[in-house]
Amino acid sequence: MASRRQFVVAGTVGALIAQVSSHVVGQTHKQTKIGILTTRPLAESFYTGLIMRQLADLGYREGAGLTLEYRAAEGLSERYPGMARDLVERKCNLIFAVGPEHAALALRDASSAIPIVFLAIDFDPLQTGVIKSLSRPGSNITGVYVPQNELAAKRLDILKEVLPAATRFLVLSDDFTRDQLVTLRRRSEAIRVQLTAVEFSRQPYDYAAAFEAARRDKAQALIGLASGVFATDAPKITALLAETRLPSAGTSAAMAERGFMLSYGPDNSKITRRVAQMGVRILKGAKPADIPVEQADEFVLVVNGPIAKKLGVKIPESVMARATRIIT
Repeated sequence: MASRRQFVVAGTVGALIAQVSSHVVGQTHKQTKIGILTTRPLAESFYTGLIMRQLADLGYREGAGLTLEYRAAEGLSERYPGMARDLVERKCNLIFAVGPEHAALALRDASSAIPIVFLAIDFDPLQTGVIKSLSRPGSNITGVYVPQNELAAKRLDILKEVLPAATRFLVLSDDFTRDQLVTLRRRSEAIRVQLTAVEFSRQPYDYAAAFEAARRDKAQALIGLASGVFATDAPKITALLAETRLPSAGTSAAMAERGFMLSYGPDNSKITRRVAQMGVRILKGAKPADIPVEQADEFVLVVNGPIAKKLGVKIPESVMARATRIIT
């Protein structure tokens, strides 16, 4: 397990990609081909933008000794196996699996030789069978993961602390968040609150219908689950949050910045740095099987003061005291 670290989110995708393009680094000693398999297109992928920046800092910049093969499944799980096989056929030196378990599993099944480094944003790699153990993950795979199941339960606890009278909560779920929903249901039963769980099966997600279900069930707040699709669709979700005046807990600082009342999640810059560093170690000769999987274990609580004020919610001092950042 990784040493304890405090996570802070910074920057936007556009700014990050611009920094990658302008960053001055030494060229790598030989031509390197890196593959990336993820959910969203490059311009929309926050995590990929961060990984590219970290690689540039470590001397691996596209066009300066690095060739990038990028594949985005657009949130459709059935696309991952074909894209994984395509990356393997292109003889990448290393492939990053960014986001859902579908990417990591597809790559693991496509090749037992090409090194794979995953960034598990919304799944437990041990529970889903992506790896054999945290200390000895497998012959050609390792990475970093965020324990989102536990974070989902923690967001509910925080919202309940902020809204002690609340007993009904809306939660949006999809193919990438099912394990998180299971944990959240278990926690809701333990603290005796009810969930209005809207599970999406196809894109585009009908968020308006979900919020209408929340209105019928008299939901009093929204709990966010970590999904690449929800992250991309954050503007749609926050617009409905503003319209319905629902307090909310998002999955990252970016969510709080965009209009969620608060957020609780990892430092994306830290976890992507560790992923990039693992990749560079492998490119320099290390074996993935010898690199233990790392787990984030400290997180950032961000409170959006203006949103709370608009909603008439007074954030308790106990929560404010724990906040890593307060937006004013």
